Amino acid sequence: MKHIDFKFITKLCFTFFVSVALLFCCLVLSCTIPNSAIQKNIEKSAYSLGKEKPYAFENGDKLNSISDNYADSILLNLSYNMGKGNPLESAIDTDYYDGETKGLNYGLLYTAQNKNEANTDYTRYWHGSAMFVRLSSLFTDISGMRLLGFCIVCLLLLINLGILVYKKRYFVAVSLLLSLFAVQFWNLRFSLEYQSSFAVCFALLLFFILLEKNHPRSLYYLFCVSGVAVAFFDFLTTETVTVLLPLIMVIALRAKEGRAGTFKEIALFSLKCLAVWGVSYVMTFVLKWALASFVTGENCFSSAFSSVSERFGGEFAGYFDQPKNIFSSIYANFALPFGSEERNNFMLSAMGTFIFLLVTFSVW
Repeated sequence: MKHIDFKFITKLCFTFFVSVALLFCCLVLSCTIPNSAIQKNIEKSAYSLGKEKPYAFENGDKLNSISDNYADSILLNLSYNMGKGNPLESAIDTDYYDGETKGLNYGLLYTAQNKNEANTDYTRYWHGSAMFVRLSSLFTDISGMRLLGFCIVCLLLLINLGILVYKKRYFVAVSLLLSLFAVQFWNLRFSLEYQSSFAVCFALLLFFILLEKNHPRSLYYLFCVSGVAVAFFDFLTTETVTVLLPLIMVIALRAKEGRAGTFKEIALFSLKCLAVWGVSYVMTFVLKWALASFVTGENCFSSAFSSVSERFGGEFAGYFDQPKNIFSSIYANFALPFGSEERNNFMLSAMGTFIFLLVTFSVW
């Protein structure tokens, strides 16, 4: 028991609850914006999304350039419904109108025109990005939101690169930039739901860079905040970027200065960071389900777990080829940066990765 640092654990718990509380307060404040003030731009967004396919290809048939209009339509629908009733309750009891037989975009339009009440429960997520939607809907529609969100991501990236250059860590700065080029990060502009995790990542990454040398203990608190924030904002897209990229960045900076330590020390540090992030991430969801159950008087845990099992064992809604096995998603992620037009393209994944490694080691 003497090896357990209860003071440290207490501080982590405090960091967790303060992070959730601050983010939730911001979400509630956004719900106080009158729907009448954002109705026009939500309607404009509904007409704009109604002209597009749910998943629109922006660059031929390449899967890495798809606009997720489906997810954005739901997000706008939820965001508008959060402005109805008590802000405190509507920020927790999140739902939307699905349009029934007419489809999701009609549902968004009818919602904006106040023709229908929400009929689909969606309490399993925090939907924190709704605060951005409600605020930006005061002056722009979905096209402007996507552009603004992408510009914010780029600005945060430039700040991080600037700090690295100021610290004369040119190799790390170039590596970060090349890694983002490799995954074609500019495709983030195609959907609001793509942007949340990268915005959270880059917003916190600058603190990781600034604090990792003189305040190493603070990194654990940052990983706690990172886990909370990505669970609060993200829509299960690329949430692991908020833990893996900062972790790699910290290790890279320390390695360049000869401070990384032994392999065992690096592995132990990484496991601790992953554990703090993972527990914070999961508990943020658990807290949402608990609050939603309390507010609605229903068991929101069962619907959440049902959704989890569906994600693990379900199928796509006919838009893409189905995964062939448990490894399909892994090599799909390796194939997409090389312009794959299908998910299950193992050959392109293997060849592209091999050539990339060959070039990398040749340069090294």
